[in-house]
Amino acid sequence: MKKLHLSIFYLQELKYRLLYAAAGTILLFFITYQYKQALIYIILPQGLSHFITAGLTEIFFTYMQLCSIISISFGLITAILQIYLFLRPGLYSFESKIVLNILICTLLFYTYLYTTIFPLLIKFLWELFLTYSQNFAPIHLTFEPRLNDYLEHVQHLNEVLCLSLPSIITLNLLQRYTKKKLWVKYRGIAYIAAFSLAAFITPPDILSQVFIGFPIILFYELQIIFWALYKQYQEQLLIWQPVKTYKNPLRNKE
Repeated sequence: MKKLHLSIFYLQELKYRLLYAAAGTILLFFITYQYKQALIYIILPQGLSHFITAGLTEIFFTYMQLCSIISISFGLITAILQIYLFLRPGLYSFESKIVLNILICTLLFYTYLYTTIFPLLIKFLWELFLTYSQNFAPIHLTFEPRLNDYLEHVQHLNEVLCLSLPSIITLNLLQRYTKKKLWVKYRGIAYIAAFSLAAFITPPDILSQVFIGFPIILFYELQIIFWALYKQYQEQLLIWQPVKTYKNPLRNKE
């Protein structure tokens, strides 16, 4: 009975922690909805302020989609922190430090990613694809961007960036328990697995699956290249390492 009471107590604590995370997510949704136009203005390329809409409810659902993505993202971070705080009393000190360091590094990585790299990628991709719309000589073509389409492409880019760190960590963990020959031999199976994961995550269209599956394959190939270069680096270190000579301690005494 004592174990049953303890298990119920722990389940209640976990339930309350997850409820705190859910309440924070809902509260953040209403806060972001109050500043929805400012958030859209932040993710727009510099100098762009003209969009068109083709539906009566398009703007409303666009705002809802944007606020939901932001609030759910921060809600997942809060839930992970709450789960860590729930499991911390049962972990060893070194395990708790390792998990805490991973969480801090993940938070710093995504903070740098979305404050520095994400705006640069948006600017670069916008300028790259905008040239195809402006430099069209045969007919007169007027480019009028649609807000919903633009935010959908930004969402695809966000999914790629979100999956970057988990993909790198998963590949590094697999690298410890496997050999490079297996990675090269079963490369085709890895490609199929990457696109299967992309089809499970993204909507049912080929472009979204390519946006998600191709970066995973790129990380896979880069992992093989870095693995081979690191092996060569270790071999060079072993070649140039000085040979240790054996000294007889009895000769020194003589």
